[in-house]
Amino acid sequence: MKMIRSRFIIGLLLALLLTFVVRGTLARTARNLDLLVDVRYEILEQFVDDINEDDLAEAAVRGMIASLNDQHTAFLLPEDLEDMDEQVRGQFTGIGAEITIDDQADRLKIVTPLEDSPAWRNGVMAGDAILAIDGVSTRDIFKDMTTSSEKLGAAVNRLTGEEHTQVEIHVRHETGEEETITITREVINVRSVRGFRRDGSNQWQYMLDPIQKIGYIKIRQFSERTAGEMREALATLQTQEPRGLILDLRFNPGGVLPAPVAVSDMFLPVGQMIVSVKRRTGLAREYKSQTEPIFPSVPIVVLANEFSASAAEIVTGALTDNGRALFVGMRTYGKGSVQQVRLLEEKSALRITIAYYYLPSGRLIHRRRKAETWGVDPEDGFFVPMTPQQIRQMQQVRLDNIILRRHENETMSPQWIEDNLADLQLAAGLEAIVGKLATNDWPQVGQSGADEILRNTRRQTLIRHRDLLMERLEQTETELAELDDPEGDEEIVPELVDEVSPISGQSLESRESTETPNPQP
Repeated sequence: MKMIRSRFIIGLLLALLLTFVVRGTLARTARNLDLLVDVRYEILEQFVDDINEDDLAEAAVRGMIASLNDQHTAFLLPEDLEDMDEQVRGQFTGIGAEITIDDQADRLKIVTPLEDSPAWRNGVMAGDAILAIDGVSTRDIFKDMTTSSEKLGAAVNRLTGEEHTQVEIHVRHETGEEETITITREVINVRSVRGFRRDGSNQWQYMLDPIQKIGYIKIRQFSERTAGEMREALATLQTQEPRGLILDLRFNPGGVLPAPVAVSDMFLPVGQMIVSVKRRTGLAREYKSQTEPIFPSVPIVVLANEFSASAAEIVTGALTDNGRALFVGMRTYGKGSVQQVRLLEEKSALRITIAYYYLPSGRLIHRRRKAETWGVDPEDGFFVPMTPQQIRQMQQVRLDNIILRRHENETMSPQWIEDNLADLQLAAGLEAIVGKLATNDWPQVGQSGADEILRNTRRQTLIRHRDLLMERLEQTETELAELDDPEGDEEIVPELVDEVSPISGQSLESRESTETPNPQP
């Protein structure tokens, strides 16, 4: 009887406590709503100029989002939803480049041009800072904008347009050279999976070395079509009985979540962890392999670099953490957050970060402020850095050699790749896989990771500091010029400091989506 009474008292106390908590929460919510209503009323009644109520409501929403300090959370208008749907489907009309906002320098930058795109063919490359679009400074374009999402949206609106129309961009390359480039917009049907080269009939060939039977597949981004394209490529490669495979994920900005899960599943035994997604509550959703692997005994090398992000990091981490592949290259970008799209009234929506990705090892992919670890790291002995100049040379060589002129019966060697393709990372990957086939051990083909990480982190810190000083100097020059010409009779064209301005490790604009079907605007 006493036990029953004790349980009753405990239950009553818990019920009362829950009531107080709920009431407290509701009261706090009511106070916050009252504050918003009061401020809105006072502005509408008292502000000296006419007010557009819709603009006021949108500004309040964007203000709440800006307070989160998360550039991936954004308020989406109907046209934004349409653009996002085009990205997920892998089709859009524009110059064919991934862009981001460098928050430190407040500058628009190229993450990577899509290969075979107008941007790629006209010499735009990863790390380029876009200083002006159609003669308008990006500083002027971004004036009065407070969030990265707003700035990206404004930039995308200017870079995209009707097919066959032209856009002019003024860029600063990482070498410090500035250049004005005119690009004709095209419909970009982005094929996410490609081979090493095209043959005479313009078909992708997935065999890097026909003599040693080493295959090569590059995934440029992860879209809804990636899994199907990957299965087609592997089926083609399977007829040639490969002894090794290089999976190239460099410069891959990411994509929708189901795609990297499906690709990882193609190479892992049943039941192995691919990635886990954890929310603020701590609840995790785990994604594990469900089918038998293709090429279960074929050694695999994954190539990734500091421009490999999001979905590319999931595949890299899943294959390396499970011991299925060797990772050669550089620490990846560190974009490991999950966004979900929630439909709102008037066909608008909220894209909100709801979770983070974690590798099978438990490591957080996402790069947080002041973090020392993020993304995925190659093991010691397999760090292979490339300077901006080397990357630019490699890109130019690939641009000039869409169809590689090489005899079919010639053995591909790491030295041939260095000499003819200027690709140190691909050469190292091939050297590693050839060594594995010869000795059953992975030979070291790079340098120690610890020293390279410290050097690269310090370099990025200094670059961000320098870029910030450059931007402040440019703004000061503009203000001084305006003071010198108070009547505004002369056009003010401030001189820009001629310096290198590479990507500084900020997060990419999200391509992740909810697991539910994409909303239609």
